[in-house]
Amino acid sequence: MVPSTESTGKDWGKVDLPTSRNEIVYDGNYYDVTDFITRHPGGKKIIGYFTNSGEDATSAIQQFHARSFNKVQGMMKSLKSRPVTESPDEPFDKATREKNKALTEDFTKLYMELKAEGFFDPSYTHITYRIVELILITVLGLHLVTQYSSLLAKSVGVFALAMGQGRALWVMHEGGHYSLTGNVKIDKMIQVYVSGIWLGWSGIFWRRSHSLHHAMANRLKRDVDMETAPFYLSNIKVLNDPVKENNFLLRNQVELSPFMVILAEFFVVVGVSVAALLKYRVGEEFLALGLHFVAAYYIGFWPWVFSHWILIVYFYVNLILPHTHLPVTDQPTHWVEHGLVHTCDVEQRPWCDWWMGYLNYQIEHHLFPTMPQFKNKLIVDRVKALAEKHGLPYQVYSYKEAAVMAFRNVCDVANQLRALSKSKTLKNE
Repeated sequence: MVPSTESTGKDWGKVDLPTSRNEIVYDGNYYDVTDFITRHPGGKKIIGYFTNSGEDATSAIQQFHARSFNKVQGMMKSLKSRPVTESPDEPFDKATREKNKALTEDFTKLYMELKAEGFFDPSYTHITYRIVELILITVLGLHLVTQYSSLLAKSVGVFALAMGQGRALWVMHEGGHYSLTGNVKIDKMIQVYVSGIWLGWSGIFWRRSHSLHHAMANRLKRDVDMETAPFYLSNIKVLNDPVKENNFLLRNQVELSPFMVILAEFFVVVGVSVAALLKYRVGEEFLALGLHFVAAYYIGFWPWVFSHWILIVYFYVNLILPHTHLPVTDQPTHWVEHGLVHTCDVEQRPWCDWWMGYLNYQIEHHLFPTMPQFKNKLIVDRVKALAEKHGLPYQVYSYKEAAVMAFRNVCDVANQLRALSKSKTLKNE
């Protein structure tokens, strides 16, 4: 088997059109996906990630396509296949392959049990609560910002708008995973409109890029959430050349973070979203993003700016807690093992469930991305038992512990870059 072409440099995760046959491992067989890569609805990058010899995609395919699994099974049957056999280019020895096989079997068994018990069924009561909540908070913010002249009222209104956007972010996130209604078309529609109207983000772009994060969280040259320079850097290993790419912004990312987050937000709202509109040309996105900027004009420029600033601080503070302080890797491993090693849960309590939009159960979410997220807390003990059985970590930290570790990590990266800069200066002298 010949794996897909891998690139180096800044084209991280690039999957070029293959010049030879490309295969993925699924359910004990190699499947030839050479002619399917460019037709994959989720984009060619994510399927290209699994065309490395021996890197089993069984669990990932199972979970990413849980809402359309029968269709995926039919598609897989249409591809040329051959049994997995030992070969010199296998990255795993026989013992590791047997261990991975046992993990796949136990994970699939757990998934089938959870599915049979209704854990993947939607709750329309919960969906209604989530949407009504974000609308009411937003309406309160709009009323205070536009109907009152006092600075206090407008300030409270701006904060309410930001919290409305925050609640919208969590709803948008679930829609992008098809874990709201369970109907892919309806969830996509909800995600596009909520993302566009409340956040000013391209829902389609977010959905595709976020899938790359879920495919291989904290995997170098794979996880898009790690590619945040020059706004922020969570690990120096992300840089292709830490000496050449070292810059003032990253060396001082702690002190400059209040300013860099809003620049990052405007980059997403203006740059990324406009580029996505031009690329995908989806009418619903034009309408949703258009309504966002109509609302921005209605509330005024500065309330719009400050609400986005509060939103992005809220978002990034919670975003960095489950991953950034954990190890990174460039090595292949079992998808379930990868999710357990490079992800942690945060403060498994009701107040944090609300504050983090249920993403404090990040381990469960990464293993079962299409499960309605408010149900993640109900399967904690079973996931923990799976990890324990296979000698894998199950990491849980309090909100304070996770925040301290994440902050220290940011400081450590900045200090490493400063040390490199100082060393370079001394060398040049």
